[in-house]
Amino acid sequence: MRIHAEQALFGEIRGGHGLRETSGSRSLTAELTPRLDLPDTAPPGVEWSPFLSGFPHHDRYVFARTFLDTQATRAGMVLSHALVVPLNDLVSASDLRPLLARLMARLHAPLTVAPLDIELGNDIPPAAAELPAAAAALAQRSSGPAVRLGHQDFDDLVVSLWARLWPTMRRNFAFRLSFGPADLVETPTPALVCTPHTLVSRWRGHQRLDTVSLVPESLAAAALTSQEQGKVLRSFAYEIGAEATSFSELPLLERAYQLTTDAPDSIDGTITAVRLVQRLSPEPTRGKTGKAKLLERLQHQLETATASDVLTLRNLDMQGFENAPAVWTDLETWTGNSTFPPAQDSFFTQMLQDAIHTSRSTAHWGKAVLGGLRKAAGRPSLAFAHAVWRWVATDPELTRPLWAAGGPDDAWVGRLVETAPRTLPPGAAQHMIDISREEGLFRLHGVTVSTTFPPCEAARLHLSVEPRPFADGLKLALRNGTPEQVVDCAIDIGDPRMIDLAGTYVGRTPALLADLDFSTPTVQALWTVSLKCDLNAWRGPANPQAAFYAALADLIDGRPVQDGLIRSLAHTPLADLGSFSLRSKLWGKINGPDLDALTRATVQGWLEKASAGPPPFLLEPHLQTAVLNSPELYGQLGRMHAGAAVGIVTALPEFDEYRFRTWLRAASSYRQRVTPSTWEAIGRLVLDRNWRYTASDLTGMLRNGREDIRPALRACLPMIGLMDKWRYGLSAISHTERWKAIEDLAAELYPAGPNDRELWERAGGRTADLDQSGSGRTRWHQALQRIERGNEEPRLKHLLEEMRNDYPANQELGFFANNQNFTKER
Repeated sequence: MRIHAEQALFGEIRGGHGLRETSGSRSLTAELTPRLDLPDTAPPGVEWSPFLSGFPHHDRYVFARTFLDTQATRAGMVLSHALVVPLNDLVSASDLRPLLARLMARLHAPLTVAPLDIELGNDIPPAAAELPAAAAALAQRSSGPAVRLGHQDFDDLVVSLWARLWPTMRRNFAFRLSFGPADLVETPTPALVCTPHTLVSRWRGHQRLDTVSLVPESLAAAALTSQEQGKVLRSFAYEIGAEATSFSELPLLERAYQLTTDAPDSIDGTITAVRLVQRLSPEPTRGKTGKAKLLERLQHQLETATASDVLTLRNLDMQGFENAPAVWTDLETWTGNSTFPPAQDSFFTQMLQDAIHTSRSTAHWGKAVLGGLRKAAGRPSLAFAHAVWRWVATDPELTRPLWAAGGPDDAWVGRLVETAPRTLPPGAAQHMIDISREEGLFRLHGVTVSTTFPPCEAARLHLSVEPRPFADGLKLALRNGTPEQVVDCAIDIGDPRMIDLAGTYVGRTPALLADLDFSTPTVQALWTVSLKCDLNAWRGPANPQAAFYAALADLIDGRPVQDGLIRSLAHTPLADLGSFSLRSKLWGKINGPDLDALTRATVQGWLEKASAGPPPFLLEPHLQTAVLNSPELYGQLGRMHAGAAVGIVTALPEFDEYRFRTWLRAASSYRQRVTPSTWEAIGRLVLDRNWRYTASDLTGMLRNGREDIRPALRACLPMIGLMDKWRYGLSAISHTERWKAIEDLAAELYPAGPNDRELWERAGGRTADLDQSGSGRTRWHQALQRIERGNEEPRLKHLLEEMRNDYPANQELGFFANNQNFTKER
């Protein structure tokens, strides 16, 4: 390739060093003047002339050969011949020999200073003997140049090194003579210097070529010498799109290569390799293949990474990687799928802190971490929720960032509630308390206040936040409290929601009510709620009946009673008000189902007690009516012994005679043994109630042979007919009563009088003797008086015989006819 070069000559001008002539821009060339003088005053006796130098300047590259000017007017002056060439053209040329050959070789200035067109090739000159040492020094230097002792043959080393440099490195490659580190002040700093042998002591601690092994010990050095082992590094550089611009990048390139080929690999090594590749090849359009392989390796390792591994990614800049978004997506997935083991909590909290503080991490990393936490919050697993509480306990300031990451999703909030710890330091809990209050998340609020406040204080705080009538978080606020504490707290606070909750505890354990004061509305309300949960809570008070009676007394006196208390207790054993002294006043104070239930229970209790003994108490009208209307009454009467049944009927003034007769027939038919005293009680009841049909039934029973009922008939004797008294010997019958009995029977059988159906004449009497006026009974009375006074005809015996002829089945007629003592009288 042909390259255009401008010439310039620098030397003594008016006693100083300056630009003598130039074929190019004088202003540009004049800028080179300081750099084409000696770098410092040459020490006495030191041999240094001539020396070759080269350096980039703006868009030009300058090659110069400098001589000690022995013809100058003063000592120490130099003569420098320079060639200034376009930098972009020069870096593509590998062989500098045609160019350097145009520099003056002796202390004789060129005859003319004119532009030159020089043909440069890409042949690779033979390697100088010192090339391996120079390559090794340049490939490992940390600061300062590689130092070559002596200026002779320095050109050969430069030429062989230039030929093997990457074009991008040639742009910044500078070299010259140096008398010591102190004169290295320009930019770019020379990478390679030659120095007189006598000044070697000045370079202690620097990379001297004479102390470096001639065998390359690194791939970077091998790459500078074009040795075979260096080709893999050049190939790697090509694969990742790296173009080293300085020697300091070569160790980085070698380290990146080693990290990508090490076995076994590690995520730390891969991350370091990514950082190095990003530095070496920042343009995403270059090295796509190598970069993609490297990121695939990182993505694979990320699957098994720990939080500490992920934390090392926080400052990773991958702008030079076209596939970088895939890594951040995988990081988000890794975070979202993590099980958040407690052993890694410190790393996770550090991750969160770095993610929310943009100055601590890259935007992509922070976004991926926070996005992953949001996914973790949306998963059904409880691992993240457990972790959140642990992290909040460690660093309360993480609460709001974690909340922002998780979002107020109902399911996520539910998992936080489910995993809440039993205790938290107040400072750790306060942020979550504030958030849940602000967001109206009352279950979360309740469970959080429970972690840091005593039960009653937690409940009071929660109730002040959650609007009535809701109490979603109240139970959670009290979850650390014992049932006893919950009950005490309910009584102390008095909020209906608190009472409702405590009532459920009492419903399960009624004994919690044992020592409470049931005269207070709060305790009554608590009892009412517990009864709604379980009616067995009626057993709770130490004296349940007294507690109930006190509530009933309040109702009677017009004091407020907890709504629902009486209704619930009306369905418990306490509903039997048999021993309630104010019972009769109560019935007018209640109505509806409550009245029905209490009445029914009291009736049942009365019946049960009365079935086993005397009726326990006198029934007021309301209960009498209720007993009479009770479906159980008649069934129980049929099952209990007769004495108890009679006692119950006796206590019921309105008991129906028909039902009593039904019972009596049933009791008689079962051949139940009835004591004389019971029969007597039955007779008194019949007499007292004037139950004539029942008296007749009793008479009939005696007539049918039930001799045991005589005590009943004697007890109701005033209701027994004369005939039955006389016939069955129930009592002594007077002469008058006997004739009265005959009269009654005759008037019944012959209502028209003695001559009805010619009875009187058939018996031997004369119709003319009879009084024809008056009713049939009156005429019978008069006719029987005639027989009683002894009139001859008819005789009583004959009259009864004729009557028996008409009514042969009439037992009463048979009794009179067979009663000879009576018939013989007349």
